[in-house]
Order: sequence, then C-alpha cells, then structure tokens
Amino acid sequence: MVSAAPRLSSTILSYLKRDLLLREGHFEFRSGRHTNALLDRDLLLADPESASRMGYALAKEFFTNKVDTIATPSIWGAGLAQWIAYFLEPRAKVVHATPMKSGERRISENLHVMISGKRIVVVDNIIVSGETIDQFTGMIEDLGGEILRVGTLWDLADRHIHGYEVFGLLDELYPAWLPEECPFCARGDDDLEQIPY
Repeated sequence: MVSAAPRLSSTILSYLKRDLLLREGHFEFRSGRHTNALLDRDLLLADPESASRMGYALAKEFFTNKVDTIATPSIWGAGLAQWIAYFLEPRAKVVHATPMKSGERRISENLHVMISGKRIVVVDNIIVSGETIDQFTGMIEDLGGEILRVGTLWDLADRHIHGYEVFGLLDELYPAWLPEECPFCARGDDDLEQIPY
C-alpha cells in the first residue's frame, strides 16, 4: 500500500531538526550504505514528545489494518512499538524479543498467545541491514502470527525484507545508497562520517 500523503509531515521534520534529533551530512553505516542524514534514535526515543509524534505518524499508516499486535525485535523498537500500539484503534498489544547471550532473540513463552493467530505489524526503530527483521519475521511466522506489514522510522536496507514491504517514515526524504550509487561520493564529497551501527 502506498500512502497518498507525505510519510512525515514538515512540522514533525522541523521538530526533529530543531531538537537536533536529525542532522544532515554524508554518513556511512556499518552495512556500507550511504545517506545524507543521521537520526539520533536514542535521544528520539528517550523523549516522549518526539517518540509519540513518530509513533502516531507510523500508526496512521496502519489504522485500517486491524492490527492485534505490534511485534519488535529490539529494545529500541519496544519504545516505539508502545506508541504505535497506543494510537491504534482498538489499541494493539506489544510483544518484544529479548536478546540472549548466544546473540539470538527469544520471545517469552507467555507472550506467544499475542502472536499465534493474530494480525501482526513488525516494527523496529531503524532497519540498517535488514538481518534482524528478516530473522524476527521468520520467528513470528513460526509462532503462527499473520504479518501484515513491516514499519520503521527509517529503512536503510532493502524495500522488501522476508517477502514483506517495509514502510519507513524517513525513506522518501533520506534514501540510502550503495557506495557506487551515492550522489555525494559521485561529486567528490569525501567528508564521510562512519556510523558504528
């Protein structure tokens, strides 16, 4: 489904810039992708006003999907998932995964009832490589959840992950490029900031 309206209002965008939660430049993520912006996911989700604005903007995309559960693979996604679930009508439940020492993620068994046979939107704050979402959507499917959509503040990976289209709020404004496709690199901008995630 493609939204007719802009994914993120100019008002919210101006708040992000004003509060220094979004800055522009030339950045390279660990995945190798380049982009012209950096979203401070930690500060954004630590601020209820900013987090609620972004949660509402994402919830608007899922209003008509009759969502039972928002599921997230990360602690950063959990804060965002709470806001999205709150703004849906009826309000959705939230399920999160816990990281294990082995590096895998596990969903607590007592939360499986909120997945099996339920309509699920999978959410994370930022999708950098897509690996985490790919593994997590497989886990949700194995538990019997019906995945409707994948949503994020910003998708820096592929537009489809595990067969699902990814909806990212910042994607239209700040696309991510492979190094050989980066317009900043093409015009000789070598002032590139490395981002550790």
